[in-house]
Amino acid sequence: MKFLKFTLYIFLPVLLLSSCRDYVEVEPVGNNRILKYTSDYRGLANNYTSMGSSGGIYLLANDDVEFPTAYQNNVTSIWGNSYTWQDRIYDPSQGDSDWNGLYLAIYYSNVILDGVMKSQDGTDAEKKEIYAEAFVHRAFAYLQLVNTYGPQFNPASANSEKAVPLLLKPDLFSSLERNTVGEVYDQIISDLTSALANDIQDTPEFNVLPSKRAVYALLARTYLYMGSYQLSLDNAQKALAAQNALIDLSSFATGYSYPVLIQNPEIIFSKTILLSYNGAPLSNDLLNSYGSDDLRYNYYTIAGTNFYPTHTGRGFGIATYSYTNGINVGVSVPEMYLIAAECYARQGQTQKAIDNLNILRAKRFKAGTTYQLSASTPKEALELTIVERQKEFIGRGFRWFDQRRLNLDPAFQKTYTRIFKGNTYTLAPNSDGYVFPINQNYIDLNPELGK
Repeated sequence: MKFLKFTLYIFLPVLLLSSCRDYVEVEPVGNNRILKYTSDYRGLANNYTSMGSSGGIYLLANDDVEFPTAYQNNVTSIWGNSYTWQDRIYDPSQGDSDWNGLYLAIYYSNVILDGVMKSQDGTDAEKKEIYAEAFVHRAFAYLQLVNTYGPQFNPASANSEKAVPLLLKPDLFSSLERNTVGEVYDQIISDLTSALANDIQDTPEFNVLPSKRAVYALLARTYLYMGSYQLSLDNAQKALAAQNALIDLSSFATGYSYPVLIQNPEIIFSKTILLSYNGAPLSNDLLNSYGSDDLRYNYYTIAGTNFYPTHTGRGFGIATYSYTNGINVGVSVPEMYLIAAECYARQGQTQKAIDNLNILRAKRFKAGTTYQLSASTPKEALELTIVERQKEFIGRGFRWFDQRRLNLDPAFQKTYTRIFKGNTYTLAPNSDGYVFPINQNYIDLNPELGK
C-alpha cells in the first residue's frame, strides 16, 4: 500500500453535516454505484484531508492564548467569540467548520464500515484492514466532539448530560437527538476495542494511518479524560512499548530542521486541526515560563510577524518550520510519557512520574545543561506534570481539554479573566463556557439538537 500514490477520485460535494436531512439531495457515497471495489474504499480511507479533520476552535479559548490589545481589532467574530467563551460563536450566515469536518470524517468512516467487507477485487485481509481503521477514525472524531460540545466526563457522576449525536450508519435520515456524555464515551471505547478485535495493523507505512499502537494511545488519552488512571497508564505503556522515539531538539540547527510529518518519529497517529487556527498569539506568562536552556521556545514557537494578522508576540512554530506537520493533535510519544507521568503521580508513585518527565525533558534542552526535575511528594510530581504538559503541547489546544478535566479537582480549579475590546469576560470553573454551543443555525434546522 502506498499512501502517497492514492488519490480520492470519488467525487462528493461538500457536506455541511449540520443535519443529515440537509444533504439528502447529494448522491450518497455509500451505495455500490459509487463505491464498488476495495480500492475505492482504500482511496476513501486515505483521504487525509477529510479523515484527518480534527476541529480546533477550542484552541482560541484555552489559556495558552492571549490576544494583544492591538490584535483584537483584527480578528474575526468567530475568534473573538471563542476567545471570550460566548454562548453563541457563529453568526446566522456562518457554519461551524469544526462540527462539519468531524461529522464528515464520521460519515466517511460509517460508509467504510457499512460497505468495505462487501466490496469487490480485494483480499479479506485488505478489507479487514480498512474496516479496522474506520473504527479508529470514528473514535477520534467522537473524542474531539464530546470534549468540544459536551460537558466534561466526571467519574463520580452518571454522565447523563446531553452531548452530541451518535451517528453510526451512513443513513441520510438518522435522528439527530443528542446522546449523553457517557454514551459517547462508551462508543469511543467500543470502537477502539473493535479495531483491536479486527486485527488492526501493527506498523502502518505512514503515521497518518491508524495502527494498533494508535489504538492503545487513544485509549490512554480517553481513559485519562475519564479519570481512569490505571487503564490510561496500561494503554500508554502498551503504546510506548511499540513506539518510544523522541526527537532530540539539541541536534537541530534551526526550527526548519524539524522533520516532515510522515518522517516524524514522535507521531503515533497524525491528526491536525484546521489551518485557520494557526498563528493565534500565545500567552506571555506561558512563554516566559521557558528557561533559557529549554529549546521548545525556539522550535515550538515563532515570531507573530509570520502570521496574518501579524502580532508582536509568538505563535505556534512547528506548522511554519515544517509545514506538513500542521498543528498536530494526534497521539504521540511525548503525550504517552506525559500520560504515564500523570498516572504514576496520581497513584502515589512519585519517582516513576518524575522519571517519565525526565525522559522527555532530556530531549528538549540544550546539550550539557540541567534538565532533570525532582519531587518529594506525589502532589508535587503531579503539579510538575501538568506544567510540563502545557509546555510540551503549547499552541495545540490540548490545554483546553486539561482545563476542563482539572476543574473537577479543587486543587487545580481556577477562574480565568480576559479583557477584549475594553470588556471583561470571566470563565469560572465548570461553567457553561467550557462547553462550546452547537451552532444555532443547526438547531433551527433540527430542533432535536437543542433538546
